[in-house]
Amino acid sequence: MAPYDGYTESLKSEGLQVDPWLVSRSSINPFLEIRAIIDLIRIYRRKKPALVHHFTIKACLYGTIAAKIAGVYKVINAVTGLGHVFLGNRKRHRLLRHCLKPLYRAVFMARRATVVFQNADDQERLINLGITDDSRTRLIRGSGVDIHHFIPLKDNAGQYGQSIKVLFPSRVIREKGIKELLLACKELWSKGVKLELLIAGDIDDGNRSSLSGEEFLALQANPLIHCLGHVTDMRRLYASSDLVVLPSWREGLSRSLIEAAAMERPIITTDVPGCRDVVDHGRSGLLVPVQDSRALSLAIRLLIDNPDLARRFGQTAREKVVAEFQVSLVNRDTLNHYEMLLGNPLPKEVI
Repeated sequence: MAPYDGYTESLKSEGLQVDPWLVSRSSINPFLEIRAIIDLIRIYRRKKPALVHHFTIKACLYGTIAAKIAGVYKVINAVTGLGHVFLGNRKRHRLLRHCLKPLYRAVFMARRATVVFQNADDQERLINLGITDDSRTRLIRGSGVDIHHFIPLKDNAGQYGQSIKVLFPSRVIREKGIKELLLACKELWSKGVKLELLIAGDIDDGNRSSLSGEEFLALQANPLIHCLGHVTDMRRLYASSDLVVLPSWREGLSRSLIEAAAMERPIITTDVPGCRDVVDHGRSGLLVPVQDSRALSLAIRLLIDNPDLARRFGQTAREKVVAEFQVSLVNRDTLNHYEMLLGNPLPKEVI
């Protein structure tokens, strides 16, 4: 169940049943939000699921309410990342957190419901806030990646000594660190460093921190910046990039970093939850302080000047993915949890 988008037909072509959910990600209109909950109740009553698995915070909140009303008692709420309500320190964030805490607690402490986290920091944060407790939570590392699909390719186009290709694999929003990366690149360009910035992602009109259309046009006008938009097959792009840089302010668990690591790309990212889970500083990549363009510039220059070090980082990064993040491990943990909640083994065709 999801709002209709560009992936709906692809899902249907795989033989999956897709029910459109009447919800707007960015809406705060109370009438539209009530409609979204009622729509979920209608779907749950018609489908009569044995178990529901919600992703993203709005789906967790509305889905748990709808499940209780519709008589669905086995619920998994997957927290894919914490937003400003939980993380912000401004007065309005603290006030909103105080007002919403009873609602979040009611949802995440619901009977026979489990909260799944992608990183331990988010898990600890909600437990310390009293929104859930340790007995109701479970840590499952994202959705995993196929290590047989994302493999090191021999035909890498990036060659140190020529123009270095730095890949930013993300939506073009401030919270992904795009502004800091641009400042870092400008500093390196001013010092004569030959590098090109590849941006694999679009602006996000539904996100308040998205760059404006005018700002994005300014990026497109720079001959050293290549705005590629949404890229369906990232493998060739990872392979042709010398460095993958994601200076995000925070992640649930960065899938793009895991994909890049699986392909042995040297990674620079921030020392924040969801990023440092993927990269071990000084072993499989570099971690820099959040919102620090100077540190980012120095890290990029370090790996440009030390290609052998960068190569070793990439090789170690793949080893970590194989050990912790491959999709078979994540799927096994998820299906095991389904079986535990349902109280019986899943059919063989599911497993």
